[in-house]
Amino acid sequence: MQILLNTLKDNKSASVLISVDDIVAFHRSLPGYRPTPLVSLESTARKLGIGRFLVKDEGQRFGLKAFKVLGASYAVFRMLRRRCGGNLAPETFLGEEGCRLARDMVFTCSTDGNHGRAVAWMARLLGTTAVIFMPRGSVTARIRAIESEGARVVIVTGGYDEAVRCAAVEGRKENHFVIADTSYPGYTEIPRYIQEGYMTMFRECENQLKERGEQKPALVLLQAGVGAFASAAAMFYPLSARGPRLVSVEPYAANCLFHSIEIGDGNPHSTGSTEQTIMAGLNCETPSGSAWPLVRDRFDAFISIEDHYAEEAMRELVGEGVVAGESGAAGLAALIALKKEYPGFLNDVLGVGNEDCVMIINTEADTDPEAYRKIVGKKAEAVSCPA
Repeated sequence: MQILLNTLKDNKSASVLISVDDIVAFHRSLPGYRPTPLVSLESTARKLGIGRFLVKDEGQRFGLKAFKVLGASYAVFRMLRRRCGGNLAPETFLGEEGCRLARDMVFTCSTDGNHGRAVAWMARLLGTTAVIFMPRGSVTARIRAIESEGARVVIVTGGYDEAVRCAAVEGRKENHFVIADTSYPGYTEIPRYIQEGYMTMFRECENQLKERGEQKPALVLLQAGVGAFASAAAMFYPLSARGPRLVSVEPYAANCLFHSIEIGDGNPHSTGSTEQTIMAGLNCETPSGSAWPLVRDRFDAFISIEDHYAEEAMRELVGEGVVAGESGAAGLAALIALKKEYPGFLNDVLGVGNEDCVMIINTEADTDPEAYRKIVGKKAEAVSCPA
């Protein structure tokens, strides 16, 4: 593993201009909404030598096995509301009014799997269609999951960055609209809405802890691909004595945020790497332009881990009754790696004590069921999930 402390941290970018309550209210209006579980894993906490270990289980979000729909749904809502002059209400978004606005539209995006399925799901609910671009070598199960929502999947000849470029080209066609979770020059509004949409899960965590009378986390570890998800945590948690430490976790083979911090000029940089990782949802070469300043200015440290730590974390979570995919287990993977390679880092460097609470987000369940079975030794259906 590799660790970098963030010497560029500065609170200037981490400001939210929209009420988180409004975002949560929007998600509550969607059919099937309920807060995902926030579970305390006592056995894993003891192994890690920390006071409490919390897992926010996004594998149960809307039956889609991943958190991505929080961003995609909110971005589509904001896009349609803008299209009608701001008169679309959350309660009518998926009704006749929203479907009328979306009529003849085609949504498009790039994905390693989860975001594409979320966009396709939104298109289906609104009675329209989607074209989803995926990197070469994408897993069949993830392709089929997207197609099950009625979308057309196009496999590009290169990696994720090429899929981003292809979706951008597709978006220039008449009535085609890019719903991307990564920004690039000339395209920033929708990615920012997606980042804001992810904040619902952090408000859920806050409310769940308050209802149970439990302590707030002193440390939150967040997996990062292009940085959109991590930037939501940067917006939600203040850079102050009241906010938790934030640590980014990336695969060693695809660590564009780590690479950008390492260069140290304050700008985002592509790794240019063609290496692959089993953490497919994090297999990204270039940071999102709209996410990067938020992550750069708020996060305390950046960690890169080898794939075998993700596999070890998946097996540990199975023992606790949590189904986590390769990317979903990244936060625990980093903690396991730290315990083995840098046992004093949490306490001595980040100031996280043995009695403190640490939280991770399980961003996905078994989105590749066959790979999941091979890694943990059983199917997800055989795992007994905690209440």
